[in-house]
Amino acid sequence: MSRIIQPRLNPGDSIDATDLNGRFTAYSQSGALDISNHGAACIDLPQVRQKDIITLNSKRVTLGTGIWDHTSVESVPSATSSPATLYEVGGGTTRMDLGLGGWTVGSGDILRVYWDTSAKPYITGRPYSSPNLGTLAIDNGSGGAIDINDCLACWVLHLQWDTTDATLTNWTAVPGQGDFQTGTPAQEYLNNTAAMTIVPAYLEYSAQGVANEGATSSRTVATLQWGGVSGAWWYTPSGSVTVYGLRIVAHGIYHASHNANGNFLELFTAVGGATQYLELTSGQLSAIHMRRG
Repeated sequence: MSRIIQPRLNPGDSIDATDLNGRFTAYSQSGALDISNHGAACIDLPQVRQKDIITLNSKRVTLGTGIWDHTSVESVPSATSSPATLYEVGGGTTRMDLGLGGWTVGSGDILRVYWDTSAKPYITGRPYSSPNLGTLAIDNGSGGAIDINDCLACWVLHLQWDTTDATLTNWTAVPGQGDFQTGTPAQEYLNNTAAMTIVPAYLEYSAQGVANEGATSSRTVATLQWGGVSGAWWYTPSGSVTVYGLRIVAHGIYHASHNANGNFLELFTAVGGATQYLELTSGQLSAIHMRRG
C-alpha cells in the first residue's frame, strides 16, 4: 500500500484549495485509500465546516418508571368515556426537560425523536362480544355460526412537546400527530398519526378454522405477552421553534374504522373497564437536534 505522510487535520484548522488538492493527489496513489490513511489524514465535515455541522444538541432519558425485568410496572387504565385521558408515561418524572432556554430548531435544522419501551395488554373475558365494532360471523361447521372479533383494537402511545415555556405545563401533540381528543367517539385519522406507536389490545381465534372438519363453537382468547414497542418522528420547521420538553402519552382502547374520508382509529369505550389495561416497563426517550448540510 502507499503510506500518506502528511500532518493530521484537527477541528478548527483552516484549509484552502492547496490543502484539498494536496490531499486529493495523495489519495490518488495506488492503494492509498485504506483505513490507516483515512483515519490519519482525511478531511471530514468537522474540519470543513466546524464540528457543530451535524449535531447541535442531543439528550436521552429513561422513559417510564417500570423495571425492565417486570418486577415493577406502570399500569395504564382503559377509557370508559370519550375522550380518553392521556396518561403520561413515567407520570411526569421521566419526561425530557430541555432546560430554561430549550432547543431552538431553525428552518435549516432537523429534530429527530426516538422512543422505546415494553408493553403487555390485559383483558378479561370477551367485553367486545356485544358491541358492533369488529364482530365477524364464522361458520361453526354445523349449519350455524359463531362470532369472532376481528381484533383490530389497540392501545396508542404518541409524542407530545411543549413549545411555550420551561414550566412544561402546555403540552400538545407534535406536528403531524393528533391528540385523539375530538370526535364522537374520540378519533384520529391515520394521516395525522406521524408520531404514534400502537400495541394490540387483544387476540382471539377459533380453535378449528375449517368447517368440514367439524369446527365447534369454542373460541380461544390468547394471553398476549410482553413485547417491544418503539417509534420515531422527525421535524424540519419552516421558521423557528423553541422546544422546552418532550414526553410520551398512552391511552386506549381504540378500534380501526373507515369512512368516505379515510381510515381512522376511534375510541372503543365498550371494552373499557378495570380489567382491561396496559402495563409498561421502562425504556428510553432520545432526541437529536441537527443542522442540515
